[in-house]
Order: sequence, then structure tokens, then C-alpha cells
Amino acid sequence: MGIRVGIDVGGTFTKAVAIESASGALVGKVTVPTTHHAPEGVARGLVEAFRSLVQRAGIDARSIELVVLSTTQAVNALLEGDVAPVGIVGIGQQANRKEAFRRTRIDSIQLTPERRLRVFHAFLDAEELNEERIADTLRTLMAQGARAIAVSAAYGVEDPEPERAVLDAATALGLPATAGHEMSGLYGLEVRTLTAAVNASILPRMAETTRWVEQSLTASGLQVPLMIMHGDFAVSPLEEARRVAASTILSGPAASVAGALLYHKLLDGLFMEVGGTSTNVGVVRQGRPVMKYVRIMDHPTCLRSVDVRVAGVAGGSLVRLRGRKIAGVGPRSAHIAGLPYPCFTPPEMLSNLRLVTLAPRPGDPEDYAALVDDEGRRYAITLTEAANVLGLVPEGDYARGYQESARRAIAPLAERLGIPVERAARLILDEAAKEVEPLLRDLVREYRLRRPVLLGLGGGAAVLVPVLADRLGVDYQIVPHAEVISSIGVALAPISAEVERSLSPGQPARLLEWVRELEQVVVRYGADPKTVQVTVEPIPERAAVRLRAAGTCQGATGSRLGDVDLAIARSLAAQALRVRPETLTLVFDNGFYRVFQAEMGRSFWPFRRRRRLAVIDREGMVRFVADDGAYLNSAPEALEQQLREFGSSGARWYAVRPNVLIVQGPRCLNVPDWGPLSLDLDSLSLDGAAREPIAVLVGTSLVRR
Repeated sequence: MGIRVGIDVGGTFTKAVAIESASGALVGKVTVPTTHHAPEGVARGLVEAFRSLVQRAGIDARSIELVVLSTTQAVNALLEGDVAPVGIVGIGQQANRKEAFRRTRIDSIQLTPERRLRVFHAFLDAEELNEERIADTLRTLMAQGARAIAVSAAYGVEDPEPERAVLDAATALGLPATAGHEMSGLYGLEVRTLTAAVNASILPRMAETTRWVEQSLTASGLQVPLMIMHGDFAVSPLEEARRVAASTILSGPAASVAGALLYHKLLDGLFMEVGGTSTNVGVVRQGRPVMKYVRIMDHPTCLRSVDVRVAGVAGGSLVRLRGRKIAGVGPRSAHIAGLPYPCFTPPEMLSNLRLVTLAPRPGDPEDYAALVDDEGRRYAITLTEAANVLGLVPEGDYARGYQESARRAIAPLAERLGIPVERAARLILDEAAKEVEPLLRDLVREYRLRRPVLLGLGGGAAVLVPVLADRLGVDYQIVPHAEVISSIGVALAPISAEVERSLSPGQPARLLEWVRELEQVVVRYGADPKTVQVTVEPIPERAAVRLRAAGTCQGATGSRLGDVDLAIARSLAAQALRVRPETLTLVFDNGFYRVFQAEMGRSFWPFRRRRRLAVIDREGMVRFVADDGAYLNSAPEALEQQLREFGSSGARWYAVRPNVLIVQGPRCLNVPDWGPLSLDLDSLSLDGAAREPIAVLVGTSLVRR
């Protein structure tokens, strides 16, 4: 029996799960406190969780096929200022030296309102680069205080060799270093420079953590690949975290929503991950979590990650008091204060509880409510007690405690407020809801969601999700194993990689070259070549494309837990097209993608019925939607002729802006709208000899001439 292990390092707890690869069945799970203050940092708790999981579940280390991690290390480093001063080396041609100098010159970077990253700057002319000059420049930056290097060259995405020369010199001097072209393939020198500097600042700490994890797990008898999930859902070898550490920012929320979508397929919705200290909320659109470029304070970066909004309340948030009124909840939690949850204590052990206030940490206000008994034992008052009092936590849920213990905990607070226990519990939850509800409503407005389903994730989901769903007037679903859903998400995630590239019009051959390069990357990471699936989507506002490749780990059994059957795929396509499922016809299915078509009446095109098209991949994600388009399926030569005819047939009356999707085998290429409606399909085909079935879909936006 092959086993996959997923470990998520959260802000409060580190959770590990063991999953049977073939079936996706959960065979073991453990939770340990996250070890923020250990000498090894969060790595200690991560290794403790792994060893405890193996022991408790009786797992033979030889049966483990893969271990995948998600970690808060990168974001913690930024928030806590655990970063190295960075020396930035700008490079540019003498002809545009002034502009390149200005765009790479950064004096310091604000990481949080209280913390800044120290930055030093040097500039080199590209025409005068040599080993000695580069080494002297790096030594000067080291003398100034730099402990890591970021190199950023004008047009480095087209010619990365100058940046690579600086990387080589930094390695020779023992300096961790990042190049701008490693962070993004898009134009934008300032953004690449800043992103490289932020990434470089985290490298020393991340290198320490990953080395300690690797050594400790290897000592435990583990001899399989160690992988890590990034904030954009990519899964790569752990050594990649030592190169692009900043990309792991928000890997925890990414892992959670990835796990949730394995169990609950939906087209559009909200997700809400309720932990012990904070709550993350985000959006699922077209079956996929919404992504955005990360901003650090006011600084844009070229790091893509799941788009989450964070509220400082969660299942373990402490209640705050001012006089005889509840003044709020959080941001401090029971875990931060080192106080146990009374609802998990047998009621007979809770007697003569008195209400007190305290400061959870030195410097905090002394208005956090707590309980103390006759023996001097102290307990927290949290949202979890309130939810248990009201019976909101179902039997068997991770947050389910003793209802009588919860009542005994809330009773002293209710007495202080002069109200019944149930009313006090409701006030606590209402205060928490006030922190989260505006974030959810903002997302509903921003993404124009219509009655979205609210997915509950995290160990505290049952505490807050029902309350927020009621306030929003929407349905909710708490996913199975919500308390360890992030660990399940990383355990079952495919090996994957994502890149963005600037692309000029009329370059299909170059596009295919990038597709093949990315396929080779994930194979090098350990993916089985036969399982690698590639998607390409345009980024029209940047004249660029985004490529993603994903595949099952070589030698692993590969769970199909996340795959959708025909009925679910049809339902998702119907929702995307806003039609009834029975009106859809399945016109193409190659095991990777399904193409559905519906005829809806008169088209914009003369003498042709309007056709709606949707492409659903095997994980239930919507890859293409056309309100009016054409589906073509034949040999490449015939398809090219059909495309030309399709484009010319309405050209007399209409201007055609085509959106062309090519599906062949595991590739799904959305070709940018930068030219006439004809393509060299043979150059874009997967394998000219194999002649696998090709589907071409054309969606049109028509403007009357």
C-alpha cells in the first residue's frame, strides 16, 4: 500500500496526514503545536508531526511514496523581520544606463508598518561585465552589510546571461542570491527587482529550515522525494524553496482550498479557512481558486498566489472586556496566551471559575477575559466555547467539546454582562462575525458572485462558518476532515510548475517551445511523463501567456480523488453557460478534457445557430467558455482550412476578435488574440506522427462594422 504524507505548518498548529495513494483514504493524522520559538523554528514541529504520524498510524517508512509540505516560514520571516540585508546589483546597457539605474535603485523596502528591509545598491554596465568586476562589486556590498544578493538586468527575461554571471560569482563567495529572471518571465524591471530583493532576504532562513527538515526526515528512514507547495499551487522539490523562497507565501491557504476542492466541486463560491488564530477568506471562480499578484505593503510583486483576505479572529480568539461590555475578540488567541480551552476539559474539573482580565503577551492591553479556579488554573474564553454553548458544533467535529464545560466557562462572563449564557455566547460570535463579514461581502461584490456556496475549512470551521452563512443568506458546506484539509491538499496535489512569459504576436512555435520546456521541468521534478498535463492561457493586459504543467509523481500510485465524472462535469458546464444540463451535448472527451456544446438559437453569424461551448478538465475546472463560438475536430490540415473559412465568412459584416483554444491529448492551449484567424496547427500539435484527436474551439466577440 503506497502512502503519501502531507504536512502543513500553520500559525497555531502543524498538521500531518497519511493518505493511501490509490484510494485517497485517510489512514492517519496528527496535530502538534507549531514551534515558532524553537531553535530550529517551525522545522522542529514539522519533524515532530512526521515522526508522531508514522508511529501512531503504524506506517512502514518504506511504503511512503511522497512527502509534501506547506509552510508559513516565508511569510513569518517577513512579518517578524527575520530577513537578511540585501545587496541589489542592477545591470543595463550604457545606452539606457540612466533609466536602468533608476529602475533598479531601491533604498529600502517596507515589509510591515514596523519593519523595513535594509537594501544596498550597485550598478554595472553590461558591456563591462567580467568576473573580477562582479566579484569586487559583491565584496563592496558585503562590506556595507549585505548578506544576500539580488541581481536585476534590463531585458533580463530575454537575455539572462548577465544575471547568471552574478549568481555564479555570489555562489563562489558563499552568498545566497536571486536573479530577476528567476522570479518572472514578464517585462517590468522595477517589479522584478523588488521581488528578487524580497526573495533574497528570506533565503538564509529558508535554507536553514529546509536543511534541518531534510536531515531530520532522512534520519527517520525516509528515502523519497520531499516536495513543497507554493502559493500558486505549484508543487516542486524542497530544494526549490531554497531558490524561490518567497513563492511559498500563502502556501497554507493554497493547500487548504486545493484540499477542499478534492471533496466539493463547485463553479463559483467563497471559501473560509478558520484556524486557531486567524481566518482566511477567498473566492473560487470557474471551479478554480482566484489568484492575484502578491503585494507587500504598498509594493507590487510578480509573485502569484491564491487571493486571500485575512481577519484576526478564529476558533481560539480570546474575548475582550471593557467594563460590562464585550469590546471585541482577538487578535490574540488561546494558543498565543498559553491557555487551555475549557470546553475540552471534563465539566467535573471546572468548578468555582472566576472571571479575570489579563495581557496575553507583554505589551498587550490587559482587557482579555480569562478564567481562574480555586487551584489557580487559568482557562481561556474563546469562540469555540460560545459555539459549543449554542450547539453549533456537530458531533464528531474537531471543535466539538463538552457543552456543559462550555456553559460553565461562559457563565461568569454572562453574569458580568447581566445576560443569559446563550445571549453572551451569541454576542461573542456576533463580534467575531463583524470582523469577517465585510471581507466576504467585498469579495461577493468584487467578483460579482450570485448566491455563492460558502465552503468551511480549518479546525474552527464549525465555530464561525454557520454564523457567517446565516448573516450572508447563503448555503454552506463544511468539507470532510476540515481540521486537516490543508495537509490533505498538499498530500494529494500533483507535481506542478507555473511560468509567465511575454509573447509577441505570431509566435506559435515559441509558445510550443515553452510548453515543452515546462513539461521537462515537471518531469525533472519527478512527474511521470505520461501524466503531465499542460494548460496555456493568455494574459492580454500584459501581452503575455501563463503556462502550467502538472503530473503524478513517478512511481506513485496516484489517487484520482479529485477527478470528476461525466455528470458532475456536465453540471459544471451547465452552470458556466447558464443553461440546463440536459441541453448540453458532449462533443469531445479525450480523458483529460471534455467539450460540451449547446445550441441556443440565432447567432450573430448570418445563417448559423448560436452555439455555446465549455471545456471542463478532469479535475472539474472550467478551462474555456464561449457564449457564441465554433467547435472544430478533424486533421490539422483540415482544421486550418476550416479556421480560415470561419474567419472570412463573416468578415464582410463583422470584425472578429477570436479566442482560440486547441485541445490535444494533455495539452490545452488558449492562443492569444493577436492575429488573423488562422494558425499553424501542425506546429502546435502534440506529436505530428501520433495524430491524437485535436479539438479546436473558437469563441468570438463580434463588433458590427
